[in-house]
Amino acid sequence: MDFSQMFKTTIYTLLLTIICLLLPLSGAASPQSQINKPTRERTKSGDKKQADKQDAKADDKKGAKADDKKETKAPAATKDDKKDDVTKKNAAAPEEKKQQPQQEAPAPNPADGPFDGIDVSKHQGVINWETLRKNPKIKYVYIKATEGSNLVDENYRTNIQNARKAGFKVGSYHFLSNKSSVTTQFQNFANTAHRDEQDLIPVIDVEVCKQWTPQQLRDSLMVFAKMVEDYYGCKPIIYTYETFFKSYLGKAFAHYPIFIAKYPRNPNDKPNIDGVKWIMWQFSEKGRLNGVKGYVDLGRFNTGHSVNDILYRPAKGKPRVSVKDAVDRNKPKPSTVKMTEDPTAKEGTSSKSKSEADKKQEKVNKNAENQKKAEEQKKKAEEQKKKAEQQKKKAEEEKKKKAEEEKKKKDDAAKKRKAEEEKRAKAKAEADAKAKAEADAKAKRKADAKKAREEQAKRKSQGKSTAASLYNKGTSSKMSQSQRNDSIRSAQSLGRKTNKSSADND
Repeated sequence: MDFSQMFKTTIYTLLLTIICLLLPLSGAASPQSQINKPTRERTKSGDKKQADKQDAKADDKKGAKADDKKETKAPAATKDDKKDDVTKKNAAAPEEKKQQPQQEAPAPNPADGPFDGIDVSKHQGVINWETLRKNPKIKYVYIKATEGSNLVDENYRTNIQNARKAGFKVGSYHFLSNKSSVTTQFQNFANTAHRDEQDLIPVIDVEVCKQWTPQQLRDSLMVFAKMVEDYYGCKPIIYTYETFFKSYLGKAFAHYPIFIAKYPRNPNDKPNIDGVKWIMWQFSEKGRLNGVKGYVDLGRFNTGHSVNDILYRPAKGKPRVSVKDAVDRNKPKPSTVKMTEDPTAKEGTSSKSKSEADKKQEKVNKNAENQKKAEEQKKKAEEQKKKAEQQKKKAEEEKKKKAEEEKKKKDDAAKKRKAEEEKRAKAKAEADAKAKAEADAKAKRKADAKKAREEQAKRKSQGKSTAASLYNKGTSSKMSQSQRNDSIRSAQSLGRKTNKSSADND
């Protein structure tokens, strides 16, 4: 009998038995290596077929988690997070499912509880908005519009038009990328999310910090937010998840409305972002609603807030600015990185190289600040020079204007004197003409009077001779009545007395 062969066989059998016994415990004993963080990036339909239908997540989401873990020191995972991870790993292992004697109950639908709104993108596919409108819980809908400098969500135009047609209050959000400049990203968002189509305040979704230092991220986000505020006329809402806000943003953005994502097992475990008040909370990414295929993000308002706090109300009396004006008013600071689509920074950079890069960047920033100061001083000197020239020009213009006014006064006085002299001359001429006319009239009257006297004297002499002849004739023969009357009148005109009682005077 070959005892060595039997010994080997026995050893192999024992090892296989031990492995089979320990295999079901391997999933429960595996430690959590990543922080469980929410994100708006969703798996595509092809990826979902390859993963478990309920608990699969997108490859790009897993990659984002791994990258964030390499770049930042994430806070320690909670016990609830570890339990979630263990449950997901057990559900993802087909062989281990076969070994479980009992079938687990289906996960509850978070949409069965209270919520206030949803956000959607192309990952929800074609949405039946007419069916969705029958859900009375939905008070707002946020729709993904753009990402980075050139990506536009392929379903955005259809979603926003049909959602508004169904009667929903609709808003748009932009996913801030670290692979392109904030200026081109803002232009992409503003040219896509039209102001007249917005019912809700625009949202900036910020979740990644790769290729950016924390300060560069804050500067970039601040520039983007100011551009949005200038163009849309209101402060945008900042969306991010709890740990990201604590690690990168902090109280620098406390004056903006905050939309926090946190998916706890305990529904009462609300977000806590270092005393900064948030207005909205995305508490689940696994809501199921009639009219939407697959999962949908669910959100609710913080206590004391409602949909009235997120309605799009541009500042009254403030003129609308163009996209170009909004960009020109908010030039990025020197510390803001304008990344290209192919970042040169690589993963796994050592702390030493990062430190050198930071020093180099600080030097660049310092040089840029010095250059900026020099340009400001130069600009200030030019402005002072320009101001002095303007003052000199103004003094010359005032002097010239004063001289013109004095000349005008003199000319007016001369014209006035000339007019008065002409008036006096005219009055004198009129007086002379009047005096002459009066003298002529007087002379004429004298001449007429003289002529009248002469004619009267002539008539008188003629009348005497006529009267005498008539009288003499009348005495010799009887006159007619008319002749007698003429005789009487002639006698009276000569001052002779007539006898009315005479036989000839009827």
